Amino acid sequence: MKIAMVLPHFYPYVGGGELMFYEVAKRLVALGHEVRVVARNVGDEYLGEKNVDGILIRYCKWKSAFGHPLPRTKDIEDVIEWCDVVHTSIFTTAPVTARLARKYGKPSLLTVYEVRGFKWFWTDVFYRALVYFAVEQFCTRQKFDRYHAISEATKRDFLKYCGKRDITRVYLASDLKDEEVKDFSLSDYFGIRNKKVFLYYGRPGRTKGVYVYEKAIAMLKKNGTDLSDVRFCFLLGAEPERPRKEFLKSVVEDGLKGLVKIRPSVSRGELLSCIKQADCVVVPSVTEGFGFSALEACLSGTPLIVSDAGSLPEVVYGKCLKFKNRSEKELAEHIKAVIEKGTDAFDDIEEKSFSVEEMTDGILKIYGEMR
Repeated sequence: MKIAMVLPHFYPYVGGGELMFYEVAKRLVALGHEVRVVARNVGDEYLGEKNVDGILIRYCKWKSAFGHPLPRTKDIEDVIEWCDVVHTSIFTTAPVTARLARKYGKPSLLTVYEVRGFKWFWTDVFYRALVYFAVEQFCTRQKFDRYHAISEATKRDFLKYCGKRDITRVYLASDLKDEEVKDFSLSDYFGIRNKKVFLYYGRPGRTKGVYVYEKAIAMLKKNGTDLSDVRFCFLLGAEPERPRKEFLKSVVEDGLKGLVKIRPSVSRGELLSCIKQADCVVVPSVTEGFGFSALEACLSGTPLIVSDAGSLPEVVYGKCLKFKNRSEKELAEHIKAVIEKGTDAFDDIEEKSFSVEEMTDGILKIYGEMR
């Protein structure tokens, strides 16, 4: 079978969706299938055609709008004409892929990471939220043969906002391997010693809830909670730039610079090391299609404070505390409980399975059903 994947981003770009496509592509190649990927370039090093793990990848220098690449038909058309099955994901690669798949009569699959619907209006000014809502509706309503949701929450939202269509849930997955964990000191990186560490890692987007988290920390300080032995460490991505600047400004205005430590994101191996060294990981997301960062914390055995947004209740296990989505007060109460009681503050949730084999087998089953 010849499979074409037309994606906004691909390896070595880091993200749950990108990892899914990379793992599926590697598995397909190992099974004797041919895989060609077209995606936006990752710096100047990953530009043009490359062969990675037997996957033929075409990295294209696409322009972007609102942080999303704008693919060109001329970069994609020959790959779709060549393939037996075409697979893409939301958002901006969906319209051009759907059109070309219909043109050449190719079975097509759209992976849906998340559908926010009216939740766009929770996190942005009205006019921007309206634009995002319209773009989401346009992309998710493109005609594909099949649709794939990465969680039950995403499937429910897709059916609610995008109409009744043939959508199958296949979870994302991550298999953490000990050899991936690098020798890396969280304390040295953040310049702290002998402190209880609450760790956040990921993008600073408003849907990731960093502003909820920051206000919870400010609330603790204002209420006189003893935070002398605690530091709130953020491995913060550079994008999106605007909410990142807003977050940094709030940290200063609320007098949290001594408590909040912010450093740039690190490599995957270094990140896994940081997760294992943290006393607690905080995932304060306002919307979440799957919750890859939460799953990584669970797999690492690190206690977790997490919102009940979207798919997160489906994903988390181990020592966890859930707080009501967007509730700064409840998040602050949970943080205080962990400071005072340690691991005794957490609930114990039964272990769950999200294996790479289950994920890739699920995607392969959909491919087979489309042919």
